Amino acid sequence: MITHVEAVYENGILRPLRPLDLEDKQKVTITIAGQSESSDDAHVRLAADRWDEFCAALDTPPKMVSPLRKLLTESSVFDGPDSTTSSICTIRELVT
Repeated sequence: MITHVEAVYENGILRPLRPLDLEDKQKVTITIAGQSESSDDAHVRLAADRWDEFCAALDTPPKMVSPLRKLLTESSVFDGPDSTTSSICTIRELVT
């Protein structure tokens, strides 16, 4: 059986971040793959019920936010004479 478990090494003890289905004093082999501090990966832990809520939220249709629509479709003081209007038109097409 192969099980992947995240753990924290602290004060000489390797502590798993979740309970393990092991017998007391059972011997195991540990392979250590350290994570670099500069890693761009993000890991999020959710309980099963919270994971289901998260997936359901991803499946819901997006809500229309009127102030955001206005911000993306109307000209502003930042749209000066040197700005290109092609990118503004593209954004307008996306939100209308």
